[in-house]
Order: sequence, then structure tokens, then C-alpha cells
Amino acid sequence: MYNKGSCQCGAIAFEFDGLYFLTFCHCRICQKLHGAAFAPILHAESKTFKWLKGEEFLSYFNSSSHLNRAFCRNCGSHMPIVSRDLNHVAVPASVMDTPVEQKPVAHFYTRSKANWFCIGDDAQQYETVPPGGIREVYERVLESQ
Repeated sequence: MYNKGSCQCGAIAFEFDGLYFLTFCHCRICQKLHGAAFAPILHAESKTFKWLKGEEFLSYFNSSSHLNRAFCRNCGSHMPIVSRDLNHVAVPASVMDTPVEQKPVAHFYTRSKANWFCIGDDAQQYETVPPGGIREVYERVLESQ
């Protein structure tokens, strides 16, 4: 089944197929950019990801030495970050049109969690990211399937 998403104004649309998992990122960058206590992010393999329309409306913001964040220059919606060389795509869960029916499997950067927010689930918590990165979590999810 293809998972589809789009920006708020509809200028950009995308889809991807296959297994994905949900994490919550509590880093200060995600808090500020998303205007929330955390950013819910879907992680999937980029080999099935494709832009359906609107690539010309994508703008990028270099938020750190290793990450260029994408957003729609019309409406400001955060868009997927595609890393073909790592076979990874990070999709803001809030831009999905297909319902997200998973619970989070991990919380990243809990050391910078908002003091006013309480984590209320039993997902794995990491002060930063796991030593093996996103791939470590992905492999754990695959093993549990």
C-alpha cells in the first residue's frame, strides 16, 4: 500500500511504499521549527519514495551540519527529507494524507525534552540518538515484525 502525503496548500505531493516507523524528536531544532514539544517523524527507506508533484515549490533550510530540512515555499509545511545515499527518508507525520496508525517506537533527544511535556508511552527513550543511529531502530523494528 502506498502512503501519501502533501503540503497544506496542495502544491507538493509525495508517496512511498513499504514499512515505516514513527519516532518523536525532542531536539531544540525540531521544537522551534515545528512550534511544538516534539516533532513526530516517520522513517522509511527512500528507494520507494517519489515526489508526485511540486518539487519546484521545495525550499531548504540547513538546520545543522548534516541536515537540510525541506519545506513548501508557498505554505511553509515541513516536507520529507530524502537521503538517497543512506536509503532513508524522514517524513513529518503531520503532512501525511494516509492515516498514520502506528505508535512511536522511540523518543530521540529526550535530554532537551520540554519541561512541561510528559512522555506517556513505553517507547524507547534516547538522550540523543541511538549509537547505531536510525538504522539501529529500523533493524529493531524489523526484528519485531
